[in-house]
Amino acid sequence: MPGAHHRDAHLHSDTSERIEAILDLLRSEGGRVTIGRRAIVTALLTANDHHLTAEDIAKIVQDQHPDVHVSTIYRTLETLERLRVIDRVSLGSGGAVYHPTDHTHHHLICDACGAVIELGHEALAPLKADLEDRHGFTLSSQPISLNGRCRECAAS
Repeated sequence: MPGAHHRDAHLHSDTSERIEAILDLLRSEGGRVTIGRRAIVTALLTANDHHLTAEDIAKIVQDQHPDVHVSTIYRTLETLERLRVIDRVSLGSGGAVYHPTDHTHHHLICDACGAVIELGHEALAPLKADLEDRHGFTLSSQPISLNGRCRECAAS
C-alpha cells in the first residue's frame, strides 16, 4: 500500500521508532498493519495528554481517517493492552484511560472535583517496601489509582 510506511515529518525519530516497533509487534502476532492501526498507535504516542479515553483516541483518528470504525479502535486497544503495549487505567467516574506502558505512573483522583494528579513510582516506594516486609506481598507494576481530595478541595 503506497505511503503505508510514511513517517510524519513532525514526529521525533524516537517516537517514529517506537511506533514502528509496536507495529512490528502487531505483525509478529499475526495482525495486519492497517492505516487505522497505524493512526491509533500514533495517536497514543503523540498525544499531548497521557490520559486518553477510547473516545479521545477515536476523535483523533477519525479526524484524520473518517473511514476507521470505532469497533476497529476498540479492538486495537484491546490487542495493545493484551500485548502490554498500553495500560488501561480506571480513573473513577472519569472512566478508563489508556497510556503507553513505558509511561506507567500512578494517579491521585479527587473525589470532589475530579482532578487527576500523576504520581511517580518513587512516591509509593515506602508502601511497596512495607507491604513486602509485613506481608511478603509484591506489588505489580500496574498503575494504581488512589481516591481522596486534592489540596484545594480539602481546604474548602
